[in-house]
Amino acid sequence: MPEYAPHGNYEISLHPDHDRVIRVAASGSINIEMLRHHNNLTNEIVEGFRGRPYGMVCDFDDGMLMTPEAEDAWVKSAIGRVARGWTCVAYHFDCRADHKLLVRHQVSRVFDSIGVH
Repeated sequence: MPEYAPHGNYEISLHPDHDRVIRVAASGSINIEMLRHHNNLTNEIVEGFRGRPYGMVCDFDDGMLMTPEAEDAWVKSAIGRVARGWTCVAYHFDCRADHKLLVRHQVSRVFDSIGVH
């Protein structure tokens, strides 16, 4: 399978007011290469939690779509994070975001499949 440049935009950081909350902002068409990069950054942060419970706040204001390969990879990586303490997620969609209903369905399908509330 050929390698491509990462597509889409991801910003990942710790929430400034909460020591075990990861903030994610994503937009654009996310491919497997971008998701791998995202997973590596997120895993670095998660390792610092040492198995303690943590949550994520995801901002999909501008609209975000994943390729099928990226969605599958997200599910697999998320299962590992649940095992390392991921307990909850909140995500936000701007009412003007492109493909909002499709993105909401895709994201909900991922979280439902891994049991994160």
